[in-house]
Amino acid sequence: MNFKELLQRLRQKAKFEPKFIGVLALVAVGAFVIISLILGAIMHSVEKSRYEIQPLDERIVYDAAPHDVKNDFSLLLEKQPSVLNGAPIEQDIGKGQALAVIIENYTPIRSTQVGLEDAAIVYEVPTEGGITRLLAIYDGQPVEVMGPVRSARPYFITWASEYRAALVHVGGSPDSLANLRGNFRLFNIDEFADYVTIWRNNQYLAPHNAFTSTENIYKRLNKEEYYQPVKTKRFPFKNPDSESGDIRTITIDFSIAPYAVKYDYDEATHTYTRSNGGKPHHNIKPANVVVQFVDTQVLDDIGRLRIQTHGTGNAVVFRDGHVIEGTWEKDASINSPDQPMDQSWTKFFDKNGNEITLNRGQVWIEVVPNERPVNYF
Repeated sequence: MNFKELLQRLRQKAKFEPKFIGVLALVAVGAFVIISLILGAIMHSVEKSRYEIQPLDERIVYDAAPHDVKNDFSLLLEKQPSVLNGAPIEQDIGKGQALAVIIENYTPIRSTQVGLEDAAIVYEVPTEGGITRLLAIYDGQPVEVMGPVRSARPYFITWASEYRAALVHVGGSPDSLANLRGNFRLFNIDEFADYVTIWRNNQYLAPHNAFTSTENIYKRLNKEEYYQPVKTKRFPFKNPDSESGDIRTITIDFSIAPYAVKYDYDEATHTYTRSNGGKPHHNIKPANVVVQFVDTQVLDDIGRLRIQTHGTGNAVVFRDGHVIEGTWEKDASINSPDQPMDQSWTKFFDKNGNEITLNRGQVWIEVVPNERPVNYF
């Protein structure tokens, strides 16, 4: 039988058996799908091998970039040290926007504190009744929870303004709320006007149950297009000394025993293990402890304080087991909107007038009334 006869038989068979046409169609479609898959796999393999042979070299791209964009692009290539305390930042943030959160330190709720270990700088300050309160400054690393968040006082506003920070708080004293109105040197986030950035944890009793996060704060800042990055190093920084000093213990008597502070120097890590009220204070181990002595004055029957934030006073700085006695200074003039940020900072100097260099790592600034004792041995 020749090919022509085979075709004639197939045509005749197809007239009497319609299903035969369907089978032929399915065979054709199947063959087309198989051939397409094979061709697709070959094409994918060729493209993959091309990229494996010629990968993108980010450093070549960086070196070829115009000079005016190199600084921004470099943030993608390597980790940046924090401009606030000199320590490496775990995430390539690069923005440098400071966040300031007022955190409660009332003894019964101290165990519920979160986020203090992650702060770049922490201020500890006396408030009403000898209770201390904390102002934690964050450099942009992601922190899931910080708090409990409490109310503002004028001195917290002054220090937060030095960083052009976003200040997170829950209300405040009358003087502080008046200060916040029209303050052009920070971004005000008050729970009474913002029920999203700050949330309440119902596992704890109010008012000790307000918390926030860096994610929530940045969402608010992005929405309002607020961006005032810290571009200059907050302190001169250095690596730890090769030899430690012999000052192993620091004690600070703020008021009563529950608010007594103690630091024990750890020579192996060049850090100071913090205790508060005779108990370890979480896992807080700053690399530097700075004591700023200030004048204070009781303002009212509630016990609110006026705390010196401008001018000059005595200071003691602890690092590497050494003690450096000196002074602190802050320009008393009113800060203008265009004043460089580093001109508004409180600075610390040794007895020779040189600005004191700190180790890279967390800084605790203990703001202590002049009449209260600070011992070290």
